[in-house]
Amino acid sequence: MYISEGRLQEMKQVDIHDVSPDTLVDITEIEIDTKKPVSARIEDYVQKVGNPFLVRVGEYAVKIGYTDCEETLNDRMKQYIEKMAEIKY
Repeated sequence: MYISEGRLQEMKQVDIHDVSPDTLVDITEIEIDTKKPVSARIEDYVQKVGNPFLVRVGEYAVKIGYTDCEETLNDRMKQYIEKMAEIKY
């Protein structure tokens, strides 16, 4: 599955306020085969969600941004949780 740079930019520019959460794919219901190579997992994910920048998590619409970095999502979540713990306690 090939998506042009122009099409990716269009998907990225979609305003979250212009989309009904009911029309988005709930990523909590998506299953990805983690035994596949990363490129195949990415392609599988994009095919299942349609727009990788705008998804639903339960009842909430979520706009996602991506960046090239060495940190994983797990690293970022750990940092977020640690920061929240510092703020609350």
